[in-house]
Amino acid sequence: MKLKYLAMKILFVIVTFVFSGIFVSAQQPAEKSKKEQKKELKRLKAEAIREIVKSKNFVFKAELVNPGNSRPKSLTSDFGIEVRNDTIFSYMPYYGNTYSRDYTDYKDSPMGFIQPIDSFTTKRTKKGYLVEISLTNVRDVIELTFYINLDGLTSVSASSINRQSITYSGEIIIPVAKIENPENSN
Repeated sequence: MKLKYLAMKILFVIVTFVFSGIFVSAQQPAEKSKKEQKKELKRLKAEAIREIVKSKNFVFKAELVNPGNSRPKSLTSDFGIEVRNDTIFSYMPYYGNTYSRDYTDYKDSPMGFIQPIDSFTTKRTKKGYLVEISLTNVRDVIELTFYINLDGLTSVSASSINRQSITYSGEIIIPVAKIENPENSN
């Protein structure tokens, strides 16, 4: 009789643990599927793109150049355009026809400059943003048009009074937020 009672007690304890384990696991939130994770990542990237365009602080990294007079070329060096509030830092190559040339600066690219922005307009499009920037340097007026997708892929069209238009393809680099260590901040 005592053996039967002990077996029933052990069986009761085992069944209790099994059901409590099932109940606890049913209450824990399930991990997100890969599809949900991709969707969340895409949403976060689109939000980051919106914020950096709104703040007028972004970096375009060029990967391909499409001159008007020849085939597209892959860029192997680190070329890009930085927009910082009211200034453009452009370090881009130029391939194309020049209608008016300054022979004193024959070594430098006409798309390599640091200039203040004359006008900056942003328009929300169906797939992202259209950013139009106008600037004037010593001998030229340059219009830069950024077509920025929500996933960061970007195309930049550069037109000028003295040169043939050129298009660059690449992506917007989203800056990594700096994490400050509370122990090191004095």
